Amino acid sequence: MQSSADDKSTVFIVDDDDQVRRWVGRLLDEVDLPHAEFSTAEEFLEVFDPSARGCVLLDMRMPGMGGRVLHENLTDMGAEIPVLFMTGFGEVSVAVEALQKGAVEFIEKPMRAQDLLDRVQKALQLDAEQHEQRHQQEEHDRILDRLTPREHEVVELILKGFTNKQIAFELSVSPQAIDARKNNAMRKLGLDSVAELVAFVMRTRGKPKGTAKIWAASTKRRKEPPDRARRS
Repeated sequence: MQSSADDKSTVFIVDDDDQVRRWVGRLLDEVDLPHAEFSTAEEFLEVFDPSARGCVLLDMRMPGMGGRVLHENLTDMGAEIPVLFMTGFGEVSVAVEALQKGAVEFIEKPMRAQDLLDRVQKALQLDAEQHEQRHQQEEHDRILDRLTPREHEVVELILKGFTNKQIAFELSVSPQAIDARKNNAMRKLGLDSVAELVAFVMRTRGKPKGTAKIWAASTKRRKEPPDRARRS
């Protein structure tokens, strides 16, 4: 069985039981998964980088700082690395509580080798996907920074479902000026349509898929502002 983990990924084993750490370490060596072993939560926290890639195999109960408290520390640090709890008999309810607080998995001891490896690989895959999502988010943010404040203003009103005439009315400029700002924004973002523009911005904000279609449809239903000449 070959590892599919990124070269930068590390499996962090945090357990006060020497035998468990050595056994898990040997299993990971067999599938060429880089790992680091720690006998206490405090020792792990001293060297852990919140931006580290991989996953954490964490014993629920240890002398000193226990697994739950360590997990809370990781959350407070902003670490998004997947955490898998290793639990003994009678600790399932505690593990379930940890899952509700963001842990991705718990494994009951004694652990079966293949079951452990499968769950580790699953956690590493999750970490890789989260890393890619963060990378895409950063890239989207960088691209959006190319827009001028006026172009941002137009984009925000497009997201609210405003048509060109409504945006022109709102900003007290001509529809031609709005067209120019909108087209400049789409050109800078490498997009060809308003639907693509809305979908792109929504992705940067974590909106569910399909929102672009909803917004695009709403622009067709929205009433036009009264003509200025008729209002005077």
